[in-house]
Amino acid sequence: MAPDPAIPVELDTKLAPSHATNLDARPWRAAVATLVVLLGVFLALYWRAASDAVAVWSNSRAYNHGFLILPIVCYLIYERRHRLSGLAPLPYPLALLLLLPVGVCWLIAKIVGIAEGQQLALLVGVQAILLSVLGKRVYRALRFPFLYLFFLVPSGDFLIPYLQDFTAWFVVNGLRLSNVPVYSDGFLISIPNSTFYVAEACAGLRFLIAMIALGFLFADFAYRSPLRRASFVALCAITPIIANGLRAYGIILLAYVTDGSVASGVDHILYGWLFFAIVMAGLLWVGWRFRDKDPVREHPLKSSVAAASPRQFITVAMIALGLVALPRAYAAYLDRDLTGAPGKLVLPAVAAPWSANAGDDDWRPRFPGANLTAQGSFRDGAKRADLFVAYYLRQTDDKKLVSAANTLADDANGEISIRSTAIVALGGQILPIAVTRISTPRGKRMIFSLYWVADRFAASAMTTKLLQAKAALTGGRPEAAFIALSVEFASDPDGAIATLSDFAAHLGPLDPMLHAVVAR
Repeated sequence: MAPDPAIPVELDTKLAPSHATNLDARPWRAAVATLVVLLGVFLALYWRAASDAVAVWSNSRAYNHGFLILPIVCYLIYERRHRLSGLAPLPYPLALLLLLPVGVCWLIAKIVGIAEGQQLALLVGVQAILLSVLGKRVYRALRFPFLYLFFLVPSGDFLIPYLQDFTAWFVVNGLRLSNVPVYSDGFLISIPNSTFYVAEACAGLRFLIAMIALGFLFADFAYRSPLRRASFVALCAITPIIANGLRAYGIILLAYVTDGSVASGVDHILYGWLFFAIVMAGLLWVGWRFRDKDPVREHPLKSSVAAASPRQFITVAMIALGLVALPRAYAAYLDRDLTGAPGKLVLPAVAAPWSANAGDDDWRPRFPGANLTAQGSFRDGAKRADLFVAYYLRQTDDKKLVSAANTLADDANGEISIRSTAIVALGGQILPIAVTRISTPRGKRMIFSLYWVADRFAASAMTTKLLQAKAALTGGRPEAAFIALSVEFASDPDGAIATLSDFAAHLGPLDPMLHAVVAR
């Protein structure tokens, strides 16, 4: 009897898929192994930026959600696993070119001490590695989970002053529309029976960032139209800002109505978690009402034309390792300590009618990273002014001229009420200065301050950082300093500014003091 021809055909059919699966698994194993090595080396080289981000997640309530991002991304990748059927990773070496500008940006961010800039560069580098190893088709299939990784960067503190300004403006105008007597002095808001301060914690940054992260996630789930997604994310960005203004307005209005007996107890309970929970639920309800209800229509992804060889993955890995190591090596070269023994920091002389005052200093700025500090008090009759200088021989990650650890007063309850800039005659030069008004338990102070870096004076922190980067990259002098003049006042800020301007005009030149510390 002749053999049944259907039997071998059936066996071949069963074996073919298994054989194909083994072939498809090889490039995936090679891609995963390449990613593990590259990302491991990448994180090891730039561990400081990654560990700083984790520290911010842990220490700042505004960024606690950072611990949830990686689990969410892993779930999103798992949820999209069906999109990878028929695809195989095919390296895309051109994506490695992104590592060149990423390295430059990271280096500049490290020099100027911008942690968010370093972390953002780190995430862009991760995207370049993912694209170069997996290829365009696989990256496109997993694009949203990969891009969602950017929420790992704890960025947003730069918005706090603007959010404070908006909240204070919203509250003051809301109270006036409600016929509540109100007086505003910057972030200080007074009503007949209470005084409130729009602190950084009241700016609403925490809820804003959390809502934006949730908005992107919900928009990806509920919408397919790019316009609808963008509209919902924009709504998630605008609503928390207005809601925070309403929250602050409600607290102060309640204090006015109840003579201050209720607001202090409901600040973090009723108008905190509960208020924002209601706002969040309302936003999600609106988003759900307008979701796309038709079944999702996935665009079919073309299968990879050819399987990648191990040599391709090895080539991409070697080039990537060289490109990610280069900025770190150059940063180590710049970090070498070439400074000698410092001299003494001596305050400049002051011209008559001003003279040095031997009284105790009751104003103590905090610049913990400074190598040298000097402080003095000066008097012209009844007028008194203070001078403070913090000097840095060389800035590092732990010793920064511009840092959140630096404060204009050591009072735990000191608060900044107004910030501005001006041009004044100081030390025989016309210089830009920052004008800051602070309130402390001991009273109010007006402060003129400026930075000295790369032999130039600047009032802006951003300008200072750019000058610092230029000096480091072009071989300029690494020394830098912070100079501040201060006057205490009770109720006449204009008089305090006039006193400070007069003191600044009689102060001796600053450059000799700053250059004498390190002989060149």
